[in-house]
Amino acid sequence: MIKVIATVVLISSGMLARADNDIMPCTFRAHTTVGTVSGTCEIQELPFPGYHSRWSLTLQFDAASTALGSQLMTDRFADMVRTQSIENGTDIIVLGLWGDVEVVPATPAFLDDIKARAPLYETRPNLITITQVNSSPLTLQLLFEEPASYLDLETRMPSLEWSREYMRSYYRLGTNRPNGFSGSDSKGGSLARILP
Repeated sequence: MIKVIATVVLISSGMLARADNDIMPCTFRAHTTVGTVSGTCEIQELPFPGYHSRWSLTLQFDAASTALGSQLMTDRFADMVRTQSIENGTDIIVLGLWGDVEVVPATPAFLDDIKARAPLYETRPNLITITQVNSSPLTLQLLFEEPASYLDLETRMPSLEWSREYMRSYYRLGTNRPNGFSGSDSKGGSLARILP
């Protein structure tokens, strides 16, 4: 298990603190760029040398969400991930460029652990990979990775490497509007002016 106590709120919240690579069942409701979807889920910590944190969230969409969920594309992008445990036992995972996911553990012991630790939150630089692992039922896996090179734990500053990846991702995923950002001053911009 990761020795840094506050690596990810999910780890310190109890959702993963007691999991030790076990798959943990849950339910989810996600507000995404294509709409609100829901279903069942699983969380698993996937520790690997050279990473502060590495874990997956697998989303299996319910019948009412399959049509919308099928519009979510596989992808790989850098994002600042905010995780928060709240008093009713829900963990909220916010990806600014993708959406947010409310996760409720299906196991009473894990639910009680989250309630006991709430409110607890943290924001960390991650690389997120979204993969479709099944088409029937529709199942997506979100892999959250924080290589040690992405965050200096002493200064609490993201690295230039992560910042560059985030700017590329932001430029590409910052809006789902066909004409770019909202507002009269939204003329767009050149990625070349932002990134060295």
